[in-house]
Amino acid sequence: MLVNIVFVTVFILFFVTNTLQERVSIKKGYATKGNLPVEKGLFTIGKFSVLLTWLGSFLQAIGINLRMIVLPGSFDVAAAGVFAAGFVMSAIAHASLAEANTPVLPDGKTTLKTLGIFRFSRNPSYLGIYFMCLGSILFTADIIILLLGILGIVIHHKIILKEEEFLKTRFGTDYVAYAAKTRRYI
Repeated sequence: MLVNIVFVTVFILFFVTNTLQERVSIKKGYATKGNLPVEKGLFTIGKFSVLLTWLGSFLQAIGINLRMIVLPGSFDVAAAGVFAAGFVMSAIAHASLAEANTPVLPDGKTTLKTLGIFRFSRNPSYLGIYFMCLGSILFTADIIILLLGILGIVIHHKIILKEEEFLKTRFGTDYVAYAAKTRRYI
């Protein structure tokens, strides 16, 4: 029961925090103009794949059984822990990004983030998204959720590669030095 509460709560918190963060960004006048890192269709498929993966765990948590195989209860506990940890990691990263937290490659001025959670990973927000997908996959034990999660992760990895090209161009040797000492993920 506690595991189900974790999945439902984190799923809802994700949407609440994203909505609040978007409103704060608009209120503070943070730039949201720029180009998508990948083609719009691919970007949209990636975002929806991840959201549908998380929706699977939400549905499982509210009693709609998606499981194709029976798993021990320890999988549920581990899945909830991974899902919640992913949310926390992503939320910390989003808060740290401030004006640079945008789904586009910004036209406006930004600063390179290398402190805090960014000392440990160049992409903690995406890593958190991946952890949430993994938690959903473990919790649902469903082939469709697995495939959606993999698709979402692959597309987000492509997004990261394009963002890294952008950061290298924008910040030059500062980004190259940062990338040399800080891993892409973990």
